[in-house]
Amino acid sequence: MNARQLEIFHAVMRSGTVTGAASFLGISQPAVSKAMQLAERRLGFKLLRPIKGRLYPTPEAERLLPDADRIIRDLAAFQRLTGEVRTGGAGLVRVAASSTCATALLPMAAARFRRSHPAVRLSSHLLPARNVAEAVIAGEVDFGLALSPVQLPGLAVRSLSAPEMICIAPLGHPLLALPAVTPADLVPYPLISFGSETYFGIMLDQAFEAAGLKRDTVLQVTMSVVAAGHVLQGGGVAVVDSFIRHIGLAGLGWRPFRPVLRLPVTLMTQVHHPQSRLAAAFTEAVEQVLDTDGRELADAAQQAPGM
Repeated sequence: MNARQLEIFHAVMRSGTVTGAASFLGISQPAVSKAMQLAERRLGFKLLRPIKGRLYPTPEAERLLPDADRIIRDLAAFQRLTGEVRTGGAGLVRVAASSTCATALLPMAAARFRRSHPAVRLSSHLLPARNVAEAVIAGEVDFGLALSPVQLPGLAVRSLSAPEMICIAPLGHPLLALPAVTPADLVPYPLISFGSETYFGIMLDQAFEAAGLKRDTVLQVTMSVVAAGHVLQGGGVAVVDSFIRHIGLAGLGWRPFRPVLRLPVTLMTQVHHPQSRLAAAFTEAVEQVLDTDGRELADAAQQAPGM
């Protein structure tokens, strides 16, 4: 079944009659009937069956309809995109990111990007870091962002700015009165943290070991935003990436964590496919946000804690 036959088949199925499909497509009924007959010959099975003088879809046709719906939607989206490219119109930037790169960094970068590109459509996906990398390699997104380094064949990676890890606690907590929080300061309190097999967890283990301590986690999480949710409910305190300051969790405060642990933001692209003009502009917006955030973090660390 070629693309035109698929379009006619879809119109027949959705309108319910050959007459309705012909009217919708602006072609004659014989043209619709002929296209359906050709499609049936190519497929080797019937799509329509006559019952009391009317044509009805066969069970085989009904099975094909969901995929036909999807393909027609994809074709329509592709046609819109080619039209935009031809006329220099809006375009689309697709991004995948992990953890707070998706929930904090991308929204800030998107707001900055859209000020200079208001007509561009954006698609944002929250995925684990490895899945972000796989989406980039598969061409499902234009680029990816993660705080955990990923190395896969076909993936080009570049480190952007490196935000620090910070300690978060409920407002009024004793830790928030300290200039900075150390591993020793955390020992008396329940710690919500990352597994020792994760990039975050390895860095924290090393910081505790350097202080002659062992990290004791009462609740293990995989994302900073999840840790923040548990802290907000009084489950303990946590050391997370500094982007958590931007997701609007009222009731939490933060202080710098020492020793300084930095988490480079990893930009992922396809090895042999340079970024489009719009994707490169969005990446630049990400870098601008990172630069601004680093300065703000340094200034805020010298002031009263807050989020």
